[in-house]
This record gives sequence, C-alpha cells and structure tokens, in this order.
Amino acid sequence: MSTDAMSAELAPYPPLRRALWPMLLLFLAANFYSIDKAIIGVLAEPIKADLGITDVQMGLLMGLAYALLSGLCGLWLGTLVDSGKRRTVLGGAVILWSLSTAAGAFAPDFSTFFVFRALVGLGEAAVAPAALSLIADMFPPSRRGRALSTYLIGATIGTALSSVIPGWIVGADLHLSVPGFGRIVPWRTAFLLCGIVGPIVGLLFFTVKEPPRRGISAAQKGPTKVAAKLAYLWRMRGVVVPLFGGFALYYVAFIGVTAWTTPLLMRTYGVTLAAIANVMGLGMLVAGVAGYLLGGLAADSGAAARHRGGRMLIMAILPILALPCAIGGYAPGVGSAIALLATISLATPMLNVAMNATIQEIVPNDMRGFSHALLTVVTALPAGAGGPFLIAYVSQTVLGDPARIATSFLIVALPCLLLASLCFVRARRAYRGAALQSART
Repeated sequence: MSTDAMSAELAPYPPLRRALWPMLLLFLAANFYSIDKAIIGVLAEPIKADLGITDVQMGLLMGLAYALLSGLCGLWLGTLVDSGKRRTVLGGAVILWSLSTAAGAFAPDFSTFFVFRALVGLGEAAVAPAALSLIADMFPPSRRGRALSTYLIGATIGTALSSVIPGWIVGADLHLSVPGFGRIVPWRTAFLLCGIVGPIVGLLFFTVKEPPRRGISAAQKGPTKVAAKLAYLWRMRGVVVPLFGGFALYYVAFIGVTAWTTPLLMRTYGVTLAAIANVMGLGMLVAGVAGYLLGGLAADSGAAARHRGGRMLIMAILPILALPCAIGGYAPGVGSAIALLATISLATPMLNVAMNATIQEIVPNDMRGFSHALLTVVTALPAGAGGPFLIAYVSQTVLGDPARIATSFLIVALPCLLLASLCFVRARRAYRGAALQSART
C-alpha cells in the first residue's frame, strides 16, 4: 500500500461541520436537476400545443432526448469521476444542464428542443456518480444512508417544485419580454426562470475541498480500464445482472408514470394545470421526503444484515408497494388518483437509497463512480427513453386514443413493477449464496 493510500485509509472521516457545505451544494444540485428534468412532463400539454407535436414526439422529448447522451457518455463520465476531481465534474455538470434548460425556452421546433434536452441529460448524468462517490468519502458506513437521504431529499423537493413553479407561472399567464425574442409564452418563461439560477450553484462547487479517497489500497483497488471494470462486474453477474435489471424495469414504470402524470390528470379528470399544481407538488413532496427518510433508516439498519441481503429484501418489497400507481387513472376522483399515483413517489426514494448503498458496498472505492454510471447507462436507455415513449405509444398507437392514457399506465407499469420485484429476489439469493460461500473459505 502506498503512503498516500494508507494515509487516506487511516485518516478519520471529516467532521460533520466540514461536510455541511458540500452537502448543502449537493442538496441544491439535486433540487435543480429534478426541477429541470421533470418540468417538461408538467408542461407537456402547453408544449405540445405550441410546437404542434404528437404524444409520441412528446414522449421522445421526455425520454429518449434526455437519455441519449446520458446513456452514450455515462461510462466515460463515471471513469472521469473515479480518476478526476469530483468538485470539477459537479460544477461543470450543473452549469451545462442549467444553461441547456434555459436555452430550451427559445427552441423553435421539435428538433432544436430535442438537442437542448439531450444536453440537459448529459449534464445530469455526471451528478449522481460524483455526488455518491463524494458522500462515500465524507461519511462512515453507519451514517452514509442518512447522508444519501439528505442529498436525495433535495431531488424530491425539486420534483415537487417542478409542479408548483410551472403551475404558478401558467396560472398567472406570465409572459417575459426577452430582447431579440419578444414576449415568450408561459411555458417558455418557466424553462428560462428555472434554468438561469443553476450556474451559481455550479460555480460554488469549485470552493469545495476534495476529501481523500478511501478504500484504495493495493488489495482493495479496482481495475483502471473500462474493459477490466466491466469484467470485474461480470464476475459478479449473479448479483449485478438481476440487481441492475430490476432497477431498470422499475424505472421504466417510474419515469413513464411520473412523466405522464400531469397529462393523465388533465385528460381524465378535466382539470387545469394551475388547479392541480399545488396539490401535486405537496403530494410528491410528502411522499418523497417520507420515502428518503425511511429509506435512509432502512439502508443503515440493513447494513447490519448485509450478509443476509437485508437491503435487497427491502428492494424486492418496494415495487409491490408502488403497484397502486398503475391504476391511478381509474380512481373515482382527482384526489384519490393523486394518492394512488403518489405510491411510486413514496417507494422510489427508498429504492434509490437502498440501491446506492448496495453499490457502494459491493464494489471498490475507485469503481463506485463507474458502477453508478453503468447503472445510469443501464437505466437511461430502456427506462429513461422507454418509459415515457411506451406510455405514449400504447395510448396513441396501440389503443388508438390518447385519452385512454389511464389504460396505458396499467399496461406498462404493472408488469414492469412485478418483474422488478422478482429480479431483486433473485439478486438477493445470489448475494446470500456468495456470502455463505465466502464465509466457508
């Protein structure tokens, strides 16, 4: 073991007061990326009307556009996180996606808007690997689940605000006058206002002191080349394949449902965006914050039972908890519909915390960024691109009526959630088997 590696391994974790500043910035970054990611789904109806596009095209903007560069560049970004300065990656990523969101306000057509959404996806793809790697080096395992929850609660607040802010702007019929563009309509105003604040947070990341990397002794050091890292994970395929596959299936349902929730409520129950924005925002906030708080506690308690696959057992239960979202469009009223749809907003934070903590546990330190990036790639293309597209395709093409979006939710979400649960059960069995075999040798 090198002197530097030994020093990093033996050094105490930073005191809590020193971790507060980077945690605040991570919290804000998660807040902004959730707003910039989810705002397009909330504003789907006015965007469709303004650009003159179909449900399927809207599904591509919400899914494939966001997932494309994220999927193609994800592994490179993860390697960059493992070898470079994480604060630089975070700062640059926040600035990129924020400016791209603001630029979306001036997109004249589908193709231009697609490019801007792809750049948003590229910027946001770097955040989770860098943030999770940073948190792992700032907090001991016994406190890591709660630290992850704090970071991810920022994402929940952002998702809630992505409903409230556009709802207020559309309800107030707010038009901004922009030099060279004239007066822009409310949905464009929302994109501009939500995007222009983020670069400030991006610049502040350059003030963060990079913590030393832990767990990178010669015995613990992971492979350095991408092919070798993939080979390392392939040797663990009994756990990794069903674990990542279950997560991807779950996210097909989650991203599809959340992307189309606002259009579902507007079409099925005849409500306006302004009328439901605050209720939706409050519902997502309560469900999301509760989910992350419970998820942090569950992940930390599951750490004590890790050789029994405690976290993976929790992960197998959570898709079942989210099943009511599949029938949200069949509720008798808009309030009960939101309650049913919110079940997936409650389950997802708990799943995220358990999944992130599990990855940090099963791979070496200098493979954490790569592993999280691989997870992003695996989920970005089938889930990020497929979820919103499938909901739109089933209602518009298979059922032949965009108004039948409630049936589309059922057809897409139900099997994905059930299969995800089965995948997590299989991953847990493989993990327990590997732990027992290791204990015997």
